[in-house]
Amino acid sequence: MPRRHHLAPRASILRLAPVQWETTVSYLQRLASRHHLDTAELLRGLGIPGPLLHPECTRPHGPYTSIELYLNPASRSLIADFAGIPEEHLAHALPQWNGHRDKPHAAPPKARLRLAPMHAVTGCPHCTLARTGQTHPVPQYLPDTALICQRHSTWMLGRHTLAGTRLPIEHASLRRAPEILAAHRAHVRFLKRWGPAADHALALAMNLTETWRRNAPADERIWPARARRIGDNKRARLWYALAREAITYPETITLAQFLAHHPRTLHARERPGHAHPLHTAVADLLGRPWLENPALYPDQFGNRITYTVGRHPYPRSRWPYRHNPYDPGPTELTKLGYQPPHPRAVPGKRR
Repeated sequence: MPRRHHLAPRASILRLAPVQWETTVSYLQRLASRHHLDTAELLRGLGIPGPLLHPECTRPHGPYTSIELYLNPASRSLIADFAGIPEEHLAHALPQWNGHRDKPHAAPPKARLRLAPMHAVTGCPHCTLARTGQTHPVPQYLPDTALICQRHSTWMLGRHTLAGTRLPIEHASLRRAPEILAAHRAHVRFLKRWGPAADHALALAMNLTETWRRNAPADERIWPARARRIGDNKRARLWYALAREAITYPETITLAQFLAHHPRTLHARERPGHAHPLHTAVADLLGRPWLENPALYPDQFGNRITYTVGRHPYPRSRWPYRHNPYDPGPTELTKLGYQPPHPRAVPGKRR
């Protein structure tokens, strides 16, 4: 007969603290592994029935699908008591800990699996090793300012596929790209000064730089060179799409600050036979003359950047191209403009 584990609903002598922004599934997996169990055995031992499969989880989303475990109040209380950690501490560290829609009346312990409402990226491996003492990856719901680890010069890329196949590259090294680390410090200062109102400028700048990256002419040298440095001169075209946000990050932050500070150039009128003053200002700001081309800007661009402090108070969470709450699957590289090279035919050996 299979071996069964029965855990008393009392505090364990093996304490395991959660990692900040960690997913609930990851924390329960690490808690169960600490006691030489799997997640299902841990839940059964605590008197929590097996997690129900939400109907949304039956839809195919390809590899790397984000599945989260949602617990009702009774289940959260049992796990907190067993882990020996106050429930308010778990709720502070785990963003989806209180994600279950609690009913007003008391209900028995219950767990449910469903698609997560946001992307979870694998945290910095060096920080994970220092925090947990293990090399096992820890998925986290990182905010945009935490996607860069200044201490270890690492960018968390997230999950990607190539022609539907898993691509096991989730981090980029920034040791040879100090301008990206400097842009991150400027990003943090920008958010501290402008608060939630900075989101409008950041989102618009991110959309513009991604459009420019895809339509950059052959004389653009800075972004391809940055991709080669990030990828350590290996598969530069792949890294140009894979680390797209890191490659355009310095220009994104510079452009967002330009849009938020509302210079007079934003409202200048175009003269016949001359480039738009706004396009010329952006080209001079970023040092790229080819950005004077009006085709690289959306229609009525001047009206889109009308900016008022406090007009867009929605919370800051993810980049617009990185995160889509209605599609928690991975990002397909072929949709970002990367076409894998065709394998060359291997000539037959001569006899």
